[in-house]
Amino acid sequence: MVESISNILKYLQKKNIHLDRKEFSFQINSHPAFPSLLSIMSALNVNYISNFAIEIDNSEIDELPDDFMTFITIKDNKQELAFVEKTNQDFVINGRYKVNAKDFLSSWNNIVVLIDEDQSIVKKKADGRYKLMLAGSFVLIVLVYIYFKINLNSFIFLFLSLCGFFLAVVSLRKVFGIESPVVDKVCSGTYTDCSLSGDKTTGFVSHFGNFSLAYFLVNVISLLFLCNSGSEAVFFTIQKILLIIILPVIGYSLFYQLFKIKKVCPLCIGIIIILLLQTYILLI
Repeated sequence: MVESISNILKYLQKKNIHLDRKEFSFQINSHPAFPSLLSIMSALNVNYISNFAIEIDNSEIDELPDDFMTFITIKDNKQELAFVEKTNQDFVINGRYKVNAKDFLSSWNNIVVLIDEDQSIVKKKADGRYKLMLAGSFVLIVLVYIYFKINLNSFIFLFLSLCGFFLAVVSLRKVFGIESPVVDKVCSGTYTDCSLSGDKTTGFVSHFGNFSLAYFLVNVISLLFLCNSGSEAVFFTIQKILLIIILPVIGYSLFYQLFKIKKVCPLCIGIIIILLLQTYILLI
């Protein structure tokens, strides 16, 4: 259902309708008919988004609009509500992969969900650029201040920890309700998506973001606290001891991605690179 909610939001964004992910998810999950289609349609109605579901034959597929939602059969014969776009004779599923008409018709259930834009109240997405610029300026000012307070190695280690924390948050974007079409596109196709914490299909990779988030957050807090008290040596001693755990985790993560699921998570690779850079700093 988590994936279905993401697909619904993509479809709505295509219609220039924007909903709060957490609130929308709560409305669906708390519906008495959850996890049925009725719970989804009711949640849309609550948000004043006019919608309807119809059942059509395969022969009527050409009469559908260029984009719509329908249930697609995925792995283990499970179905998810997918966002579908028509392109010539092919169909693009969730903006990620393209299938031909034959494969599409063999995997859908003939139930189509459509949005009536004329009868819906459009919620325009707020421009978050100013908030982002403000947050970026604040972080930059803090980093400049810290730069003159600690030595270079400590500063680089702190900066890498902040970068790692950012990647960990992005890797858990679906947990935090962060929508990023760019990252969604990167984490698709021949790559895997680690944003679903605890997803059985990604196993260890799905937990890697959790571990990284906690690790980098503790790093940032500990480094700032110990540096302020003049105990940087204690921090780096602890970090060297943690290498006994970190290096095997890095090795297993690479093995799991390359040989077990045979897909690479770009965000996890970014986190691994940061961990290796921090390891280099600890060993020089």
